[in-house]
Amino acid sequence: MRTSVIAAAFLLASSSIGEAQTPAVDRSGLFALAPGDVIEDAGVMAVAGGRFARREAFEIVRHADGGRTITSVITGANDSYRVEGRWTYDAADRAINAQGRASYDGQPASIDIAAHAPGATISVSSGSVDRTVPAPCDPDCLIDMAPSALPMFTMTRVMAAAGAETQTFRWIGQGLIADQVLLEGVAVLELLEAGQVGDVSVLQYRFVETLTDAETGDQRSFAFNLWVDAEQRPLAFGMTSGTLGVREGYEAVPVEMPGQF
Repeated sequence: MRTSVIAAAFLLASSSIGEAQTPAVDRSGLFALAPGDVIEDAGVMAVAGGRFARREAFEIVRHADGGRTITSVITGANDSYRVEGRWTYDAADRAINAQGRASYDGQPASIDIAAHAPGATISVSSGSVDRTVPAPCDPDCLIDMAPSALPMFTMTRVMAAAGAETQTFRWIGQGLIADQVLLEGVAVLELLEAGQVGDVSVLQYRFVETLTDAETGDQRSFAFNLWVDAEQRPLAFGMTSGTLGVREGYEAVPVEMPGQF
């Protein structure tokens, strides 16, 4: 993989993602450590382009039983909002539950999503809204809480563990900045290529997400790229809309391995 002089200099000035990195991040109030837990990864994903420009500070904890928990704090451009999320997975990266501290039109909201294959329940409480909705959720179900980027990267972990080059995932979720529920999403993920950017081994994936409107049944599709390191840690994501999210310190990755949609 070609690496420009500028990109190479940038990466040499940055620490390798293969090294232990636990930068200071805006820690979520949903973060917790139990005996035997280890902070496996931490960083900040900066998102530019589109109408959802934001920063997402995240921490990933590996539990003694092999499971993991992601917590994140998402801050909108110009500090327009601050929301938090927590996602818990078992040792096979199957979703167990998710919690969110959200805001709908300035009104605090709490979200709880519990997976119990082949189903799940999505519970929302905000002002006069207090509801629980059933959702389909098979073992490869993804739990999303937009606008978080982190749940997407669980797909690459699952697919890599299976030794596959393409896989289909069900997608459910609840919005953190708008009261929007997703019950019938499907994402098809495929591995595009592997490359080297400076001293970082990078895998590039593409997935096409198809969403079904819960009320009208209308469908829409969106294409994404995901870039991860050899240990499936998140580096960047991109959309055909031009929205690009890059982990701070790894801005060269999507430049040297541009999007393929």
